[in-house]
Amino acid sequence: MDDAGFEDRLSVDARAQARLTESLRAHGQQVPVLLRPHPSTPGRFEIVYGRRRLAALRDLGRPVRAMVRQLDDHALTMAQGQENTSRQDLSFIEKASFAAQLDLAGYDRDAVAAALSTDLPMVSRMLNIGHAFPLPLLRAIGSAPAVGRDRWAELAKLYARRGVAGRIKASIDGPDFRGDSNARFEAVLARAEGRRAIPAAAPPARDVTADDGTVVVDGTVAKATGTDARSMAP
Repeated sequence: MDDAGFEDRLSVDARAQARLTESLRAHGQQVPVLLRPHPSTPGRFEIVYGRRRLAALRDLGRPVRAMVRQLDDHALTMAQGQENTSRQDLSFIEKASFAAQLDLAGYDRDAVAAALSTDLPMVSRMLNIGHAFPLPLLRAIGSAPAVGRDRWAELAKLYARRGVAGRIKASIDGPDFRGDSNARFEAVLARAEGRRAIPAAAPPARDVTADDGTVVVDGTVAKATGTDARSMAP
């Protein structure tokens, strides 16, 4: 099974993923994932949404309940966008990055607005910021949930200046680029402003242990991978 469509998540929150895994362990899967038949490989499917649920259920060794729908690319994108905006934990930059990906794929602004359940002025603001940064940099920073539009706009103006992009790129592997996603944003902003960020302490590994003593997370969460749809429960 493969991923389909566009990427909204810029990072995986290990603690949030562990909470989801524990919830599924305790209560079972209440909401199915959505699939569509693979457009070029018979017998395989693409994930429309539900990647985090799929990863958690794979970790638990449980079958996955899924709905399968025939969706063209436009309908798939609308479904993903509506699923994204139904979640309250997406940060501003995740929405802006998603909007930019839709724009680059040729969707008009009305379609982007519909996918994100927002208005055209907000789409314009999102696109200005989403297009200001390369996607690898946004992935390196992560979701930065505490950082709003104004501060991302401030960074975008600085990033457009000569030499700033190279300075930031060189700093990504440095000691001040540790800590959580919000701290990484602050480190990038500091470099863009020409000052040195205060190094953030590396967060300690944290085990999440179930009642039976099974370790669910050991400092990180394994990367989600696809599974053959034939292993899924109907």
